[in-house]
Amino acid sequence: MDTDEPAEKICMRMAELRRELVYDMQDVSRSAKAMASPSFYIRKFPWATLAVAAGVGYMLIPKKKQVVQPDMEALAELVRKNQVNINTTKAAEPSQGMMASLAVMGLSWAAKAGLNYVVQQMTTAASKKKNPNAAPSSPVDEPTDVKR
Repeated sequence: MDTDEPAEKICMRMAELRRELVYDMQDVSRSAKAMASPSFYIRKFPWATLAVAAGVGYMLIPKKKQVVQPDMEALAELVRKNQVNINTTKAAEPSQGMMASLAVMGLSWAAKAGLNYVVQQMTTAASKKKNPNAAPSSPVDEPTDVKR
């Protein structure tokens, strides 16, 4: 009985199993990618997908507000019982609100620009302090030879 023959058979079987394992892993990878895709479920279960989409759409639509229009006698009764607060002040004009929001936007932009400038100057000063012989970071920082 030759002992090399069973060893060769085992090696051949192991090589075959490795090849099969590679193909099996590729199949698992392909099926996992397909199952992660929404189009897989749309093609495989179109009616269930449609039902889920309709349910989600129904939940996203806000409910209709109920408008109550009471008559004058009911309003007068509610006012007498102090259950309704009537505010007679005039509402602010829309143009004032727009001008105020434009002013706030302009001020916030100016504050951001100023803060960015300060940070840039501090960074430049810190880098010069750290390495005084370093080249300037921008053409603005370069020294000029113009004498006045």
